Amino acid sequence: MNHSAEKREMILEKASTLFSQKGYFGVGINEIVSACDIPKGSFYHYFPGGKNQLAVAVVHDAYDKMEMGIRKNIFSVSDNAVEVFCWMAECLARDIENGREGLKSLIITFMGIEATYISEELDAASKEVYRKWEVLYREKLMACGYDEMHADHYSKMLLTLIHGNLISCWISKDSTNLRNIKNLLPNLLPDEN
Repeated sequence: MNHSAEKREMILEKASTLFSQKGYFGVGINEIVSACDIPKGSFYHYFPGGKNQLAVAVVHDAYDKMEMGIRKNIFSVSDNAVEVFCWMAECLARDIENGREGLKSLIITFMGIEATYISEELDAASKEVYRKWEVLYREKLMACGYDEMHADHYSKMLLTLIHGNLISCWISKDSTNLRNIKNLLPNLLPDEN
């Protein structure tokens, strides 16, 4: 990675952390440039559209990193959908228990909720990322043997079940609901054969 790409990546990471802690409206450009230890001109070099352009980039960057992590660390464990998504819930439960800051899926959620009130561009980026997220799950379900119609249905259910529980567990600082998914999934996700 060249110096310019490294600096842009650093801005994205710092902004992602700040947005996840304080929300879009709670963070100003001065705070971002201070956290990055860069002049304001450098910020605008990378993000001439200002904070809104940065927020759109943060949402896309968070999704890309989340997808890469899911493919590498979750989807690779099995070709059995129940095992895969139970493992996903287990990994997220561990992240909650370890107090892991900056879970990429939560950053996407926080930004997506605020997006409606911020700009059409950020709202569109958030919607696009959620569609990609469903497709990611649907493709894995199809790779596990589900037909397209069932994979589409179950991908929406899984996204809601796992992500909804992640939000609940994050707020309560209690991973129990994520851990209980392993008891629910065998009944909710029928055998693909």
